[in-house]
Amino acid sequence: MVKLKRIVLLCTLLMSFGAAAQNISVSSAQGQDIATFINNNLIGQGVYVWNVKFANAAGNISKPQIGTFQSNGYMQLQMDSGVVMTTGNVSVAPGPNNSGSSSSAVTGAYTDSQLGTWSGLSVTSCATIDFDFVSISPFVAVNYCFGSEEYPEYVCSSFNDVFGFLITGPDPATGINATWNAAIIPHTVSTAHPHGIEVTINSVNQGVAGGSGGSGCYYTYSNFYVINHTAGANGGPNNAQGVQYDGFTQKLSANATLVPCAQYHMHISVCNVSDNAFDSGVFLEKKSFNSPSADVSLSHRYADTIERSKNTVLPLTLAGSSYNYGNVAVGFGGTAVVGEDYTVVTDSNISLDVVHNTFNIGNGNHTLTFRGTPTADLTEPKLIELYLSTSLCSGYPALKTYDTIRYIMVEDDVVRLRHDTIVAYDTCHQVGVEVAVGRPPFTFHWMPETDIDFPYQQYSTATITESRTYQVAVADTRGHTDTADIYVEVRPRTNGIESAPEEEFDLYPNPTSGELNVVADGITQVEVYNAAGVCVFSRRCNDDCRTLDIRPLAAGMYTVRVTTSLGVKTERVIVR
Repeated sequence: MVKLKRIVLLCTLLMSFGAAAQNISVSSAQGQDIATFINNNLIGQGVYVWNVKFANAAGNISKPQIGTFQSNGYMQLQMDSGVVMTTGNVSVAPGPNNSGSSSSAVTGAYTDSQLGTWSGLSVTSCATIDFDFVSISPFVAVNYCFGSEEYPEYVCSSFNDVFGFLITGPDPATGINATWNAAIIPHTVSTAHPHGIEVTINSVNQGVAGGSGGSGCYYTYSNFYVINHTAGANGGPNNAQGVQYDGFTQKLSANATLVPCAQYHMHISVCNVSDNAFDSGVFLEKKSFNSPSADVSLSHRYADTIERSKNTVLPLTLAGSSYNYGNVAVGFGGTAVVGEDYTVVTDSNISLDVVHNTFNIGNGNHTLTFRGTPTADLTEPKLIELYLSTSLCSGYPALKTYDTIRYIMVEDDVVRLRHDTIVAYDTCHQVGVEVAVGRPPFTFHWMPETDIDFPYQQYSTATITESRTYQVAVADTRGHTDTADIYVEVRPRTNGIESAPEEEFDLYPNPTSGELNVVADGITQVEVYNAAGVCVFSRRCNDDCRTLDIRPLAAGMYTVRVTTSLGVKTERVIVR
């Protein structure tokens, strides 16, 4: 039988309507250093990789069978970028799909004996990546798509181009070294298939045998297959944009459960089977070979404020439940100097500084305790910054996770606002808040700013006709902050001062250029606020505030606030 088609490509399909399709683009990595290439394009977080090879050779890549790809908006691939490996030249991979039998045999291509032995097939033109690795957590994963020009004609034939993610190392259940393929169809581990069903042309396809195929296929996994060809068992090119391959898988994830910190070997390979025609390939999503982080877990916000003489306790735990022990190294930064401005002590009573900067952590809850020193100069707030690096695999110090702690250290007597209620009748014309503790000058912010004329002033004129709660934030000169809820209660007129006839409460003359007369009974305090909300005149009185001398005030609009035994009255007055 003459074989006309063959290439496997790992890929993924996301049906996208209304979006213009684009061809992917590829760039060969031939001539590049394989270790640098893999670390830059495939290796993500939580794993340490070394002894990297392509086609079983370290150093520079000798063949055009590996490179990088960009999807350029081609949504069916479900990957933006990453690494592509093919049984031929990677230049064949980009679309449009204008051929049903693209082949690009590479002279002197590698023959992968490991994949051949594992699959029991005669393989050739293999593209392989090998590396040793350690995982910081019990899991590793890599996202991929597998595609081929063997689709659909050679489904269920001997031209079942093969690929695999073969992992070798201690079985986490038995501790005995084993080799298994992580590239399996999701949810296919069973008694009949204890290691799952591998992803191949004969297991993931359109659900029918190809025109040059036979029997012995799995037809129940078509939901993982992306048709990139015309209909039928011998479907040909459809000239669609994207990739050249006639069929490919959706984006899948190869997952493995491992022993944390134990050494494993990864062998990623894609090969032609039975002949050297019809390319196949695998797409590996960029930086997707990773292990979930198992770092030190911190109960901490980005920048908390701590006071000089009060202990601030930072809880921390070992996040990876598979670990019993880990080392934490600390680097110090910020404007505060450890040992001079503050101390930090572990729960095992170890004082940390730039010399003694490593401590151990085990399962359970742990703490770091911060405290300012009496000699710290806190005229201005100081920044405490700690850089934590966690090494959980003692034999592999390069495998670390990182976190940063930041505190703002201030003096003890922080700013405090008085929470209060403002009562007005019909309309509240004036709001304000009192600072109980703090070092001026202060800055203020009223929220929401609705109906408040000057929301960044301590006192402000306002026109509030309905009861509501405002929040006021204050900061003093040393960076201390506080917030208070101010409830403005707007009451209807009653029998008190606000419902009295106009002649029983009056301010005259208005406008005025000198004295201001106040008509009211039981006056206890009179305050005058300028247009910016600043109190410019205040007098406490025992009913002797009926005539006020306001000649020192500059011309403008003012609000007069009169407090009596019956309530509060505010009115605006013009000074000329």
